[in-house]
Amino acid sequence: MQEENQISKVDANDTTNEETTTVGMYLKYIRLKQKKSIETVSDALCIRKVYIKAIEEDNIEELPPVPYGIGFVRSYAAYLGLNADRIVQFYKQQMVPQKEKTSTQTVVKTHTALTRPKKMHIYVGLGLIAAFYALWLLTSFIFDKKAPEGNTDEIEVIEVIPAAEDMAQEQISQSAEQVQDQITLSDEVYQEPEEVKQPTLTLKFKGSSWVEIKDADKTYLSGTKQKGFTFDIELKEGLELSLGKYYNVDTYLDGELTTIAGPKKQTKINLDTFLKH
Repeated sequence: MQEENQISKVDANDTTNEETTTVGMYLKYIRLKQKKSIETVSDALCIRKVYIKAIEEDNIEELPPVPYGIGFVRSYAAYLGLNADRIVQFYKQQMVPQKEKTSTQTVVKTHTALTRPKKMHIYVGLGLIAAFYALWLLTSFIFDKKAPEGNTDEIEVIEVIPAAEDMAQEQISQSAEQVQDQITLSDEVYQEPEEVKQPTLTLKFKGSSWVEIKDADKTYLSGTKQKGFTFDIELKEGLELSLGKYYNVDTYLDGELTTIAGPKKQTKINLDTFLKH
């Protein structure tokens, strides 16, 4: 009876507009003007009556967390044939606390990449070793030519030179082997990272239900969907799922039926737990 009296009063006074009232009062005014009851709106949108009343009375404390309350307002405005984007914008300016407007900053973690030694560095190192060895041989040859015959001390030095040559050649061989081992080890350690394909989430509606899938940057699906509706999305970090009537929606991961929402958790479900790492 009270609803009918309110409806009749709207027809008598048609001066209310969205510029001089709150979002909730304006939505209630349009609903009464269209002669629709709260029960009718609740059944059509699959939104509980207590939430419809909370929107109309601007009682944000009775609504779900801000992102889902905004989704309810958007669905309500669209149902009444209004400009949903404009209504939601005005609703945010009027009702959402300043701290809720702070945009989420994306933290990018950097990782040190495993790099392979450059071939140019290897060739330069081998070239320096070869040049040092050639210089050493040249010095030894000149020293050998200048050594006077009959000088016992210098003859002893000359006799040591072949052994020194063997030692130098052995050191060069060992250095070349170490460089080769480093190249082989780097080839074994370095491997191209394999791309991990994330699972695909599929929603199949067995009945009417409100749904929203979003992350910090974008809303991928929002509104009330009917029986037979199907939606696919590849999972990625930061995705959240909310359902009004979870029992009317079957959820699949890569085609396998998987329970995600339930009576204890049906809104703001973080889907990161289903990602492959």
